[in-house]
Amino acid sequence: MPSSAHSRAVAALRFRALGDETRLQLLELLADGERSVAQLMAAAGLGQSLVSHHLRTLRDADLVATRRDGRWMYYSISKGGLTNAKLVLYELG
Repeated sequence: MPSSAHSRAVAALRFRALGDETRLQLLELLADGERSVAQLMAAAGLGQSLVSHHLRTLRDADLVATRRDGRWMYYSISKGGLTNAKLVLYELG
């Protein structure tokens, strides 16, 4: 179980981020590898502002990582954040 108030707060932030179908869809798309916002928009059939909003939430929860290449931002799954969320669940079981 998370051992401190801070750890619990971080875990709660991650689980709130995971509790949205659109964000789960974006994570599923990123499971195949790094993608740009434009690629995520096309694959998910969503507009830029909505995709960016959900990616920001996932980034704030440390569930996705970013890489800038010129004017393009690329997203990938943050293995550390996802592993920590799994560990919390494992420790509860």
